[in-house]
Amino acid sequence: MKRLQLLRAYIKESIFDSLQSHTDEPVVGDMVKNINPGCKHFKSKGEVINIKDLDIDAGKVIVYQVFNSGDSFSPGDVLEKTLDQLTLDNE
Repeated sequence: MKRLQLLRAYIKESIFDSLQSHTDEPVVGDMVKNINPGCKHFKSKGEVINIKDLDIDAGKVIVYQVFNSGDSFSPGDVLEKTLDQLTLDNE
């Protein structure tokens, strides 16, 4: 009986955690930077110009216009990345 109660509590906590929204989600006009070292656009920075929802509430795609340059991106490029690859750029 105790195991069943613990399992139920764990499931409730897991569901609750997965339903919480990100408080640091960017909005149009925010500055973001790519923090994914495995991505060819790593360290790109830019202004959010659109936010798209993925199918079946699987997350969001952030569309941003780049203002810096790198090996595979230039100022003015428009990139689309999932939320987990970006962070707000408060610099």
